Amino acid sequence: MNNSITWTEKLDKGYWLMDLGYRDYIAARFLLNNHLIVQGLTLASTSVEKYLKALIVFNLEVREKYHYHFDKFDKLKNLLENINKDITQELDPVFLEILENAFKIRYYDRIKSHIFIGLYINQFIGELDYTIDFIERFIVNTQNGGESISAYSRAIKNNEPHLYENNYILNKGDKKEHMEKTDVGFSIHLRMGSVSQEENIVKGGRTKNKYEGQIARFTDFSEHLFGFYKSGQ
Repeated sequence: MNNSITWTEKLDKGYWLMDLGYRDYIAARFLLNNHLIVQGLTLASTSVEKYLKALIVFNLEVREKYHYHFDKFDKLKNLLENINKDITQELDPVFLEILENAFKIRYYDRIKSHIFIGLYINQFIGELDYTIDFIERFIVNTQNGGESISAYSRAIKNNEPHLYENNYILNKGDKKEHMEKTDVGFSIHLRMGSVSQEENIVKGGRTKNKYEGQIARFTDFSEHLFGFYKSGQ
């Protein structure tokens, strides 16, 4: 049985995954900018996941299973390492951890333990923008010699308003300055019981965070409101 994968097949599947990833990304941006946090986080997670899969597909030499999600992030990392393209080492680990937890909250029946997610919305959107732009550029520079035909590049050329809104990269801003703007924190906590579940979303006050390469965790409300989570009860 021939297990090889053709260049055309890699190109078709790779750009298909990038376009699907962009759809999730632009929807995530809209939701997050409007403080629809749970929905925005889940789409942010599936967006980055699809972009990583695209990078894997572009570099496969033989057919290989790659349909893993962020709940199996270690398997995606292993595939990236196998093709010598593990760009996740260049990404913010706090951001990636949030994406892992965000994927888990898509379906309550698969949640086995309490989940707490704390983030600052402006920083998270900024890191999402950085991550998608980084992967897009990495793929373009390693696959097409700097020429892109992706949905993301088309949206840039068309000045898509939902893409440019609050996007420090496309608006030629400074990352540190953007990340240290006045921000709003959100806490999401899911507590699963035997016959019911409890979801709490808490919005914090405005604050500024110092940015030193990783986004800040929002924890101000977790201990006060969700002491059972902190204590492990």
